Amino acid sequence: MINCVTDFAPKGNESGVGLALQDNNGRFLFFIAGIRHMVACPPGELFYGGIGGHREEGEDWLMCAHREAKEEIGTDIDILSSSVTWYVPQNGLVEQVELSDKPRPFALYDMVHPPSAPRAGELYHIVIYKARLKGMPRDLPQDELQGVIALTTEQVIQSLDTKPELAELLDDGASLTAGGEHLDRRLRLYPLGTARALAHILSCLNSI
Repeated sequence: MINCVTDFAPKGNESGVGLALQDNNGRFLFFIAGIRHMVACPPGELFYGGIGGHREEGEDWLMCAHREAKEEIGTDIDILSSSVTWYVPQNGLVEQVELSDKPRPFALYDMVHPPSAPRAGELYHIVIYKARLKGMPRDLPQDELQGVIALTTEQVIQSLDTKPELAELLDDGASLTAGGEHLDRRLRLYPLGTARALAHILSCLNSI
């Protein structure tokens, strides 16, 4: 039973933080994978995910969230406590859990490393917080992320079943809020980590 974040990701387990960020139009913000990740992706495809990353030794969850935001998008964030917390296990069947943590996470996600990853098949626990940007993304480390894209709720949900081209997404309401100038518009994008967890949650809420 999960009563707090420590129950979900006990000490010694591989874990990290993801951010559920939205722009002023309600679109969700994700990073587009950087140059070093391209060799592990299928030809003509690239993944996108939530800002965030691996929790380092001695860090708590909030410290990790702030550090990753500054490193990845060059600006800090405000963490927002969520009114509910969703748990997304490996099978994608979303359920609500009651947590005692403050601020309260938006979601807990059991991600399995994809076949192309160095730790393929291993479990990775992601604690997802709602957050808002304190400034605009800038100085993106191109090796890690080549751009920041804003996707509509519908586009996030549809990503569970399709791999649309970047050009299609941009024509249908998405926008590049930072970087991405050199990305091939024919690239097919798919969600990983926090982005996939959000797709499951939004799909569940959309069906209620």
